[in-house]
Amino acid sequence: MKLASQILAEGFPSLVSMSEMLRSGVCTSVDLTEYALKRIEQLDGRLHAFVGVYAKEALLAAQAADQEIRSGHWLGPLHGIPVALKDNVDLRGRPSTAGSTLLAGELATANAWITQRLLECGAVIVGKTHMVEFALGAWGANEYMGAPRNPWGGTEHLSPGGSSSGSAVAVAAGMVPLAIGTDTGASVRVPASLCGVTGFKPTIGRLPSEGVVPLSTTLDSVGVLTQTAEDAALMFAGLTRDAQAFPASELQAGANPSLQGLRVGYLATADLEGLQPEIHRAYTRALDSFREQGAQLRQLVLPTTFDEIADVSSTIMLSEAAASWGHLAADESLKMDPSVRPRILAGSRFTAAKYVAACRRRAELKRLFARAFGDLDVFLTPTSQWTARPLKSVDHTNPPVRYARIGNLLDLCGISVQMGEDDKGLPIGLQIAGPTDADARVLSVARGYQACTPWHLRRWVAEGRS
Repeated sequence: MKLASQILAEGFPSLVSMSEMLRSGVCTSVDLTEYALKRIEQLDGRLHAFVGVYAKEALLAAQAADQEIRSGHWLGPLHGIPVALKDNVDLRGRPSTAGSTLLAGELATANAWITQRLLECGAVIVGKTHMVEFALGAWGANEYMGAPRNPWGGTEHLSPGGSSSGSAVAVAAGMVPLAIGTDTGASVRVPASLCGVTGFKPTIGRLPSEGVVPLSTTLDSVGVLTQTAEDAALMFAGLTRDAQAFPASELQAGANPSLQGLRVGYLATADLEGLQPEIHRAYTRALDSFREQGAQLRQLVLPTTFDEIADVSSTIMLSEAAASWGHLAADESLKMDPSVRPRILAGSRFTAAKYVAACRRRAELKRLFARAFGDLDVFLTPTSQWTARPLKSVDHTNPPVRYARIGNLLDLCGISVQMGEDDKGLPIGLQIAGPTDADARVLSVARGYQACTPWHLRRWVAEGRS
């Protein structure tokens, strides 16, 4: 088809456009799936995003989707759309390695909730993506299964962010338009920031984590990675059946939400100390964009420090990680990533009293933050304090999650959207966060921001940057 060749030349269009094209017969799910598989074949040997590609099954699913759509049984905006799963999400009959060779021989006997929901929506699962071992790391390293390459790095192996590294790379490189990730301490939002895509972490439980290999049962969230906030909202609305996330009226009219009168919190200067200068400038420009659109900006006074947020988060996360994987980390004969094993072992040494105290402090901080948040609608932070760095030189004891892990600790919903580039042309992300269950609001604000800024339109292409 003519459109299929246009897609091949220009990349995946928006989810709204693809859905309309499929329903009108302008293109088919087979067209989209074949393009995804060809793109993976062309690029993944270098970028290493996928741990498994299921071409035969994907094409059969695409053919079935086309037949259903032609017969009038359209299942919604995800019907016939290619999608990738992070490799800690169960897909029946396939391994869920969680980035570890130690789990590579175990096949899932059932689908995760999110996998089953994707299939119910008619999505086409093309494969599973690489990740940090046991999802415990924000730079994207993986010693034994290999680390994906951030496509913006060219010949240099830059950090893709973690732990949903492969999912972010797959979307950034246009191998799939949509991907599933998980986020326990910024693991969707930081890869989105470093790879220049959109990454949404919903309120914990809005996308259930049943059938996902656990890291921290308290903090784990299932999230989505897309090119735009519009795509994220439409994907989330389809998966959750939440009409508020993307109202049908806006789908039909192509309307962009207004930022007029929005009450927006921003960080005090002291909270931005140590921030990479280009990110500081991009953050200032983003605040200006909100002001220009009529938003009311107010400084947010946090009831704690980011250092305490890191300490409480780490205590809970590592204690729970040790409960699941401490027996493997303790066996020195087993291969485990050298940046992961020490952290799990540290969690094994935490006392029950320390863990309980951290859980109590988390509950207290949630109450204090709700009071500090007041009548704000959302608040804005940089997603990460740095842009992508050479993976071989990153400091694994100092991850790029300073501003994002607050979302998991306090059960906020948050999205990372593109807000600029550094002096080397590497992407910079803006985090838009809101209180528990404000998912639709956060997605709406992100769409409004992208409607008045150009950064989400910037795409990586194999021949260079665009």
